Amino acid sequence: MPPFLSQIWSAARRLALGLALIVIASAVLLLSDRGQRTTAAHILRIAIVQHASTPVLDEGVRGMIDGLAERGFRDGSTIRISTYNAQGDLATGNAIARQVTTGEFDLILTSSTPSMQAVANANRDGKTKHVFGLVADPFSAGVGLDAKNPMKHPPYMVGQGTFLPVGDAFELARRAFPRLQHIGVAWNPAESNSAAFTAKAREACARLGLTLLEANVDNSSAIVEAIHSLSSRGAQAIWVGGDNTMTSAMGTVIATAQAARIPVFTITPGVADRGTLFDMGLDFHVLGRIHGQLAADVLSGTDPATIPIRDVQDQVPRRVVINTRILRDLRDPWRFPDDALKAADVVVDDTGIHEKQASPSPPSTSRLNKTWRVDLVQYVSIIDVEEAEQGVREGFREAGLVEGRDYVSTTRNAQGDMATINTLVDAALAEKSDLLLTFSTPVLQVALQRARGIPIVFNYLASPQAAGAGRSDTDHLPNVTGVYLHGAYDEMLAIIRQVCPKAHRLGTLFVPAEVNSVFHQELLEAASRKAGFELVSVPANTSPEVADAALALVSRGIDAICQIPGNLTAAAFPTVAQVARRSRVPVFAFQSAQAKAGAALVLARDYRDGGRLAALLAARVMRGERPATLPFQQVTKTRMFVNLSAARETSLAIPPDLIRRADEVVGR
Repeated sequence: MPPFLSQIWSAARRLALGLALIVIASAVLLLSDRGQRTTAAHILRIAIVQHASTPVLDEGVRGMIDGLAERGFRDGSTIRISTYNAQGDLATGNAIARQVTTGEFDLILTSSTPSMQAVANANRDGKTKHVFGLVADPFSAGVGLDAKNPMKHPPYMVGQGTFLPVGDAFELARRAFPRLQHIGVAWNPAESNSAAFTAKAREACARLGLTLLEANVDNSSAIVEAIHSLSSRGAQAIWVGGDNTMTSAMGTVIATAQAARIPVFTITPGVADRGTLFDMGLDFHVLGRIHGQLAADVLSGTDPATIPIRDVQDQVPRRVVINTRILRDLRDPWRFPDDALKAADVVVDDTGIHEKQASPSPPSTSRLNKTWRVDLVQYVSIIDVEEAEQGVREGFREAGLVEGRDYVSTTRNAQGDMATINTLVDAALAEKSDLLLTFSTPVLQVALQRARGIPIVFNYLASPQAAGAGRSDTDHLPNVTGVYLHGAYDEMLAIIRQVCPKAHRLGTLFVPAEVNSVFHQELLEAASRKAGFELVSVPANTSPEVADAALALVSRGIDAICQIPGNLTAAAFPTVAQVARRSRVPVFAFQSAQAKAGAALVLARDYRDGGRLAALLAARVMRGERPATLPFQQVTKTRMFVNLSAARETSLAIPPDLIRRADEVVGR
């Protein structure tokens, strides 16, 4: 072969070999990336849409997430969950529905009838599969379903109905008070679920020879007037059905009825000692789990068009809660038969809350595989924080953890100095802390910035979302979980209306530099508008400013101080109380320590219970669960404190029924 041909041949061989190597390398890269691409393709996006924050709907949503996880669809692993809450506002619910039905989600789960209707109407082109649940009567919702043919529904939408035991609840009411004749109900005609429950209540009353007195409410601001109207018309009890407007303002309903000395009973069990006489409903966590499992079937490939619409009431355990502490404050002689008390799942009496059965899945008591270093980091030293810390230690014991064997703890307190928080968190990290338990918003914010590599469990704060921990209770940073507390504003404003019927203008101090204080101020302002009060808010940024701010506040013609929670205002509260006392302005507050510091009445979330719940979450993390899979929890248990001395100093008369209801009375 001539030399030039040999050279051409050699060059061609080298070119072919190079091309072959490129092809092989590309194939190797494609094969090595296939697993990652396959995994990414299986991360499904799920939207959970909730109409309002109520105990039953919150429990239902937690059940949905658990039901999905039981079938292998875990948030952050095989699915990505985004949660949306309309907070009881229909316009917001419709806006959310339009947002989630654009096609970016693989599945939408809705909780409650209004959310089901909003998403169904926005999703008429069927861009996204939709599974609905926690709905009383889906066939009356006007979304294309047929009660006579459960298979007739849009091919992209399926779900379950669950009618609650209305008739049985009315029968128990009659047994507890045989002379019962008139029952009042306030309900929102715009809610098809509420209309269905009210119709069933009419049937039950007709069967039992009772008269159902009705009043309509189109929003929560109309509730107080509606309850007063029903009471004046002779209602001997108030019944609350599955009406979202009413259940989202249950504290107002209860407080207004208690002022009239008539009981409230419901078909939606909530916190056992919230003030209802009894609740007869279903276990909404189990109901949510069934809903989540149906969604898992759809995610696994089952065609929604092949699934009938069913009522799953018979698959869900009945839950009955009876509160005998309410009996002594009623104007009529209500008494529960012994068999009803024995059959109840929970009985509340003067000795406490008694569960009929232990938790079906008690926490493990086995020792951990290592001894954890746990740091409790606090901002201020006040009674509320001490109560929260006591709750944490009780929670660890309840979870079967032994200090010294399973964990060692260090308590670090900044004594109200913001700069010291950074030092405390850095010290915990330098000493190889395995878990941070934070108390208050400022501490959580610092921990989020400086401790991104270890688990964080928070408590004693108002809004983890405002602190930067996540977008919702389920969509949050992967190393964070915890417990938060909103002030009992609706309940307190109903009490102020009872104690100070002529009050119109309320005042509060807030701290612009504290995220939690601003959050509380906005909540109280919204609640005040809804309840017909004007709120005057005066800022204070440092301790020396508090006295001047309090003087400015009482000079603005306020009828009472309704002091929101906060770190600075808690530490300086005696100054606020002193200014109010000199001006003869009564003080209402939301932190238990303030009852002994000069507030006439305090309605505080149970900080001790919040600490206990936080410790139970921490124990789950220490036993191997990822914080990312643990939803944030809200504390709704409330304690009332009355300071009669403080009330007398401002010529405030506390009604006897409030004194009897109080968990603690100061200055008798």
